[in-house]
Order: sequence, then structure tokens, then C-alpha cells
Amino acid sequence: MAQFLISAFADEAAEDLAGQIAALTRNGLFCIEPRNVNGNLIKKTDEELFEIARQLKEAGISVSSLGSPIGKFDIHGAFDEHLADFERALRACEILGAKNMRVFSFFLEDGEKQECRDEVLRRMRILVERAARAGVTLCHENEADIYGQNPSEVKDLLENVEGLRGIFDGANYVAKEQDPLEGLAATLPHLEYLHVKDQVRETGEMVPCGMGDGCYEEVLRQVDLATDGVVYLTLEPHLHTFEAFSRIDKRTLKTALTFETADDAFDCAVTYLKNTLTKLGFHEGENNLWKK
Repeated sequence: MAQFLISAFADEAAEDLAGQIAALTRNGLFCIEPRNVNGNLIKKTDEELFEIARQLKEAGISVSSLGSPIGKFDIHGAFDEHLADFERALRACEILGAKNMRVFSFFLEDGEKQECRDEVLRRMRILVERAARAGVTLCHENEADIYGQNPSEVKDLLENVEGLRGIFDGANYVAKEQDPLEGLAATLPHLEYLHVKDQVRETGEMVPCGMGDGCYEEVLRQVDLATDGVVYLTLEPHLHTFEAFSRIDKRTLKTALTFETADDAFDCAVTYLKNTLTKLGFHEGENNLWKK
């Protein structure tokens, strides 16, 4: 039986760290997957990272994983250049106390996936080996337009890159017209944690957990049955357009709900996830640990 611990990309509530900490604490959350604090974390100096770590520790907030952009990089680009960013990401993990790092498996065109497969696997193995030497576990997210976009590709990566772990993201499967439950089946034997964001297949609208086609109730049931111990649920709701997201990914998001502020959207996402866990028979215990 699983126990769930809620983490979050709190940069969806605020760009600055004080605002992110406030969003977490008012919602009773004590974990964060840091990604941006007035800019991407892997571009920060050691001094800036140590200050972020100090403030998080002072607020009683631990780091569940580093939300890095590693692997959001053209497969045809110079890998050595990307490795420099990777080393900074590993340094950020060290300073922030992150044992996990979110990664991707390189941008490419659908028509070239087969010819690029071996190079994707080669690069991912290099990253995993370097991370392991630093005491960091790499966790792959099924993002759009990368090699590991579809369940079959996720299965291929997780089975053939030793040490690579999986992140399940239901909305990303919905966005690419894939079956989230097939994605879960591919990920579950290697599952490290989940991203929680939901999407309506027909309209593409981002919605709170349980309102879309991400199958999160069934996903959480299956994870509960298949897993022993603590599993992080990292909220990445995308219910409100926030500056860091628009700057990095250049996307326009549609949401079925209208929120006056990013804080309102973040609070709504937390509430819906907690309601979903309650519906499934989980109860919130000490330090936001949800168990039956």
C-alpha cells in the first residue's frame, strides 16, 4: 500500500521564493520540486542556491526532486554543451539536497525516432551514470515532442537505460492523444513519482485533478496497490499562465476555469488533489502524509 506525499512546482504560484514558500505553507505542504526562482535554478550561482536552500530549510520545506530542463534539448545539438548545464543541475541537487532530478529524452521529429533511438539511449545512459556518481537518481517525464512521449517509448527507455526511473504525467499523455493508463503500465515497474496535472482531451483545456481525462483516480488506485512506501505527488497544474512557463516553453495554455491570481489557481489545484485522495479513502496525517 502506498502513502502519498504532496509536493509542487510552486513557481506556478509565484516567481519569487517568498511567494512560493507562502503558497506551500498556507496549503499545508512541506515539499517542493524547485524549477524557477526568478529564473531557472540551473543558471543560479552557488551563492544564490545556498540562499534558496537556507530559506527552504528555515521554512521547513524539503526538496522532493529538482525540476530540471535537462533533456529538453534537440537531439541534433552538441551534447557536450548540454552536459555543462547537466553539471550545474547536479550541483543544484547537491546544494538543495535533492536526491532526484526530473529529466527528458531530447526533442526530435516523430519520423526520425527510430533512427535516433540508439543515440537517445546512449545519451541517457551517460546522464544516468554521471548522476549516479553524484548520488542523484534521474527520473524521466513523458513530455511532448521528445523520444519518451508515448507509452511504448517510455517502456523502451525505462527497460533499456539501467537506473533511469519514471515520472507519470497524465495530462502529457492526453495532450498527445495517448492512453494515460497505458502510460502508467509502462512506467509502474520503474515508477519514482507522479506529476499531477489534468487535461480535457476534446478541448485541450487544463483542469484540476479529476476533472479531465488523465485518469488520476484509477492511476492512484493502481499505484496504491502496486507500491509500498512513500510516493510523491508533484502538483504541476498549469491552471494559470505564469511568467516562468511562458518564458521557457513558449506555450499558450487554455484553462477551463478562470482565476484572478496565480495563487488562486495553485490553491484550487491543491484542494482538488486533496479531495481526490479523500475520495479514494486516504486521510491526511502528520506533515501532509496521506495514507489509508
